[in-house]
Amino acid sequence: MPRPRLPYLTKLTRLTSLLVAAMIAIGAVLAACGGDDDQADGPADSVKIVLQWVVQAQFAGYYAALENGFYEDENLNVEIQPGGPDILPVQLVAAGAAELAVQPFAVVLSARDQGIDVVAVAQVFERSGYRLVSWADDGITSPEQWGGKKLGVWAGHEMVSATINKYGLTEGSGDDQVELVGQGFDMQLLLERQVDLASAMIYNEFAQLIAAGNPVSDFNVVDFGDHDTNTLEDALLARGEWLEDEDNQDIVTRFLRASAKGWALCADDPEECVEIVLKYGPALPRAHQTWMMNEINKLMWPSSKGWGVIDRESASRTAGIMLEYNVISEAADLDAAYTNDYVEAALEDFSDDERFRNDYDPLDLDVEDLLPDDS
Repeated sequence: MPRPRLPYLTKLTRLTSLLVAAMIAIGAVLAACGGDDDQADGPADSVKIVLQWVVQAQFAGYYAALENGFYEDENLNVEIQPGGPDILPVQLVAAGAAELAVQPFAVVLSARDQGIDVVAVAQVFERSGYRLVSWADDGITSPEQWGGKKLGVWAGHEMVSATINKYGLTEGSGDDQVELVGQGFDMQLLLERQVDLASAMIYNEFAQLIAAGNPVSDFNVVDFGDHDTNTLEDALLARGEWLEDEDNQDIVTRFLRASAKGWALCADDPEECVEIVLKYGPALPRAHQTWMMNEINKLMWPSSKGWGVIDRESASRTAGIMLEYNVISEAADLDAAYTNDYVEAALEDFSDDERFRNDYDPLDLDVEDLLPDDS
């Protein structure tokens, strides 16, 4: 509401008021021009990010940003909280116990369908790394053969349910049904043949099978992309209400800018990023993390839209799959489910090479040669 004019102001008072107003305006301009310095000099903003899983090269970019001072350069005090089998990052964000989390975009849509106010602010992995693996001697080569089989599954991965529905199967323990069995983030259930198919990320659990001394030819692998039931994986999410604050929007932008630099470092120098990961997870096998780092980079680079940008077509496909196969109850409001505003602002001064890396060349690694010796 504008302040009322006071009729008893003298000319001098009015002149003084104008001078004061001018000084305030000039001060505001100077403050805006020196915003970066003020930001650097002020207290750091604290940010907690919860990872989808434990320390490993899947999250190397965040650790690289932390170790190389990229977050500090943005005046951020970042705490990276590893995940685990009993941790649901989206719930921690929804409860206000963390500002950001790494979760598949499908989890964002599922959470919103249940009334949980979370928003994706970046899409880290452009390509899907999720697979289902079976023993080749079992002869399971198509989802049409899943009836009466046991599938090891993880929470938060809806591609399995989508594929089951697509091929006219149902979940349950009946003779013709697909029985879903809770699986840890290892391959023991498959190695011990307690399940017929097991969940695996191509960059992690699949390599564990090879590290156990099994050649690649011992396994059949289901790539959900071959069945058009693949969905977007690792995204960064935040609470919608928290994002309404302009200060928090700025925090997210700065976090994304620093994280993008961390992931760029991992593309340019994957060996350095492996060393950083091993600092936080010293018991991890170096060879396995080296291979994982290489596979993770392949999921990001080259980037067709630019690092972190959520592709509308991919988001729509993910939402459509989830709706068609009854993973969500109603059509997702994609305009509310994600935003590219912060990542676009974060990368505004990045070069095309830094954003897209069209000339990205992965390491020439052979998983069978690399893993068995020291994993």
